[in-house]
Amino acid sequence: MYIDDLQPRGIRRRGLRALLAAGALACLPALASQSGPPLAHWGFDEGQGSTATESVSGRSDKVDYVFNAARFKPASSPLWRPAACCIRGGCLLFDGYSTDVQAPALTTAQLSAGFTVSAWVAPHAFEWGDGGNPSAFVSQYDPESKQGFAFGAYRFGTWGIRLGFGATVLEARVTERKLPRDAWSHVAASYDPARRRVALFLNGEQVGDVAAPADAAFALPARALTLGRYSQPATVRGVFRMNTFLGLMDEVRIDAAPLDAHAVAERMTADLAARSGKVPILTHADFSIPAATFAGDRHRPSYHVMPDAGWMNEPHAPFYFAGQYHLFFQKNPFGPFWHQIHWGHWVSKDMVHWRELPIALAPEDDGLAPDGIWSGSAAYVPDGNPVLFFTAGNDAAKPNQRTGMAVPCDPRDPDLACWKKHPVPVTLQQQGQGRFGEFRDPFVFRDKRSARWFQLVGSGLPGGSGTALVYESTDLTHWTPRGPLFSIDAAAFPEMIKTWELPVLLPVGRGSDGRERHVFLNDVGGQAYYWIGTFDAASARFQPDSPAPRVFDVGQGHFSGPSGFVDPRTGRTIVFSIAQGERSLEDERDAGWAHNGGLPITLTLGADGDLRLAPIAELATLRGKPLLDLRDASVADAAKALGALRGDAIEIELALAPAPAAGKRGLRVRVGQDQAEYTALYVDTARNRLEIDRTRSTAGRSYGVQGGAFDLGKEPLRMRVFLDRSMVEAYVNERKSLTSRVYPSRDDALGLGLLALPGDRVVSLKVWPMQPSAGRN
Repeated sequence: MYIDDLQPRGIRRRGLRALLAAGALACLPALASQSGPPLAHWGFDEGQGSTATESVSGRSDKVDYVFNAARFKPASSPLWRPAACCIRGGCLLFDGYSTDVQAPALTTAQLSAGFTVSAWVAPHAFEWGDGGNPSAFVSQYDPESKQGFAFGAYRFGTWGIRLGFGATVLEARVTERKLPRDAWSHVAASYDPARRRVALFLNGEQVGDVAAPADAAFALPARALTLGRYSQPATVRGVFRMNTFLGLMDEVRIDAAPLDAHAVAERMTADLAARSGKVPILTHADFSIPAATFAGDRHRPSYHVMPDAGWMNEPHAPFYFAGQYHLFFQKNPFGPFWHQIHWGHWVSKDMVHWRELPIALAPEDDGLAPDGIWSGSAAYVPDGNPVLFFTAGNDAAKPNQRTGMAVPCDPRDPDLACWKKHPVPVTLQQQGQGRFGEFRDPFVFRDKRSARWFQLVGSGLPGGSGTALVYESTDLTHWTPRGPLFSIDAAAFPEMIKTWELPVLLPVGRGSDGRERHVFLNDVGGQAYYWIGTFDAASARFQPDSPAPRVFDVGQGHFSGPSGFVDPRTGRTIVFSIAQGERSLEDERDAGWAHNGGLPITLTLGADGDLRLAPIAELATLRGKPLLDLRDASVADAAKALGALRGDAIEIELALAPAPAAGKRGLRVRVGQDQAEYTALYVDTARNRLEIDRTRSTAGRSYGVQGGAFDLGKEPLRMRVFLDRSMVEAYVNERKSLTSRVYPSRDDALGLGLLALPGDRVVSLKVWPMQPSAGRN
């Protein structure tokens, strides 16, 4: 049995709801209660520790939390919140994947006269609803025997209760009166066996009343009572448990009797009495996980951009507006795993010190993007205001990928924290336009000469290579297809058959023939590639100088998801990336985070017609007092000085004049005592390779050797290495980069070393400690 869009029966539609919104519940007259004290009550006032007190019995119930017994950092308490943001006393932030409260099972006899379950909840985001199950506030349910109840939220803020009557399951949901994100609501559900009625209450107002089965008895299974998670959740590969509440919860009660709207409202009035009836206004900080939570995690980067916690993927849609840079990213707010994609949002004055803002775009039941907000880009409308383009995921549509658009709710807001979506897709793939069903990651730019906008969308050609489909517009909402940007011989380059994701086209300078050159970047199978060539706006075609794709970063899959823009403040072409984490699902679960952004890098065109790349100059603001500054030193002296240093958040700048002998030259980082662990970064002039050797990076495991072609020629070696805990980025002669990861098992793996050959001369060697990019949260 499924009941939807429940309607109240003879109950006032607005009274208490309006009073709650106005913060005036304290003005209500006292109402007669229909019951005595609750059967169970969790106030979440502890503020510390890993148990929650059930105040009726005085019992301490375990609060499951990933860091109760942390693997990669010191143990820490669940995310208790102070009274200022809570309903009464303290409250608890459920992190969406690891937090729940386990309590002893209730019995059928305890609820023989009926029951009411109620709570104050402030959801931060809403799950996709895997398995059709709710993100439970309170649950004691067994799907096999169809017994018990599960009270919680479903997709998009709908909510309700599931009741099992043996052969029959009653699913009573409220779909019109959805729960808001990031704001307190009081929810309650009651079951009256005498009347065979199930009622639902929102903010003291009855919003649902439905008949329960007349020929079946409600019973509870012998299963633990769970707060914050469905009793038998769906899982991701057996590691991450789904159907978990994300947000604040307070004052959870279970009454051994059905309550009416007056009794529920009286309960709310008592809860808010100390606040003069006013519900706390919540802020982004109330839902954020403080940076201190991860203190002591020797793998979590400190100066690379990353969200407060959880899983992220491609940083994208950068733009500059009103004195701040904006950067968005794929975000799963429910934990460090791929699922339920939203758009996270950062702002910065310098592209180094980033501050995370509330979620910018979320899946909604708007017919546009109910199944995910995937990667995209940003542009400017003629008045100078920014506009976002994104991949709108809708599994009910064919194809399920379309281009959506969003604009700021208030362009005068310096943070542009709120965005509103254009109600319909702005670009739909039609049959004959690329590989049907592959249509994502729009990149939008304006051609200065024609004053027209072009949109590139990642796709492929049937029977051919991947490509970027081109669309043209004069108003950003109506787009005309122009065909593929370019394609290559799939037989000659079979790795390019896959869809070209995250297409990016950016100017990089003029070639030797005086013509403007662009770089086209994409992502194929988690590896970034590029071509240098010319773009003709009239034909909407890109002509590469060479058809062969070039690997952008030789770290073999760690640098991926490129995005970029031309900084209007400085004129620089700047590219962002995702630095993949390379850990198991179990490790990411236990760490509480997955992935981070790479350093922003500037792109220019070299005299040889190839790219020149370097981290942005603003990164120097993170440097502390130099730890080492050597000039014109012997290899022995430089190795001794470098070997005396230790650190895992540093920048190293090496300039070395090589002797004629061929071999490996570079640096070692994360060196443990007696070199039991170390990671080597070097140019091998014997094999013309830039490589990272991770065979001894982690005790008991070899990550092998990765790298790519690099011919140093007759140049001195100039290597810049940015080490940030598990992150390693190397830039060599501004011609090639190598991004990778290292996960030492030893705490003493903090040493540094020099790789050089007899007769080499160290022109200069500098080392700086790098300060954390404060303001992340």
